[in-house]
Amino acid sequence: MGAALPPGSARAPAPAAGAGPGGPVSVARRHAIWRWTGAFLFPMGLLLLFSAVLHRLSGGSGWDLALGFFSTATGLAAFGANHDTAMAAVLEARGAPDLPAGLQRELDEELARARGADPGLRPAPRLALAMPLVSLSAQIFLALRIFGG
Repeated sequence: MGAALPPGSARAPAPAAGAGPGGPVSVARRHAIWRWTGAFLFPMGLLLLFSAVLHRLSGGSGWDLALGFFSTATGLAAFGANHDTAMAAVLEARGAPDLPAGLQRELDEELARARGADPGLRPAPRLALAMPLVSLSAQIFLALRIFGG
């Protein structure tokens, strides 16, 4: 443990609100980019769901249909989890000088839609980074089941 500072000594200045790789500004930027993986995974899940329906109608397994629904839902969840995490980080970093104006505008739109109520933004960075991987894994597994491999 560090020694106590003597009375009257100067303390080091606190880092800026968004400073560092784990700061809210960097978290907001990272998850704002990662949310677009969900924008790709959701339509791919829909295509695989459609393929699973056709596969089921031609005698395929009902499990493929369930996996199609799962991969579509997790694709949408990948977008939503990363978007909510990005907006929660922007809310935390509000007023930071290095906060991108576009993210601040998005947060303002979210808050205007909520009309003063709690917008329900809860950051979940680990979950937000895991959701695209879960969705992609389910989609690859389903594609291998339907199309062979």
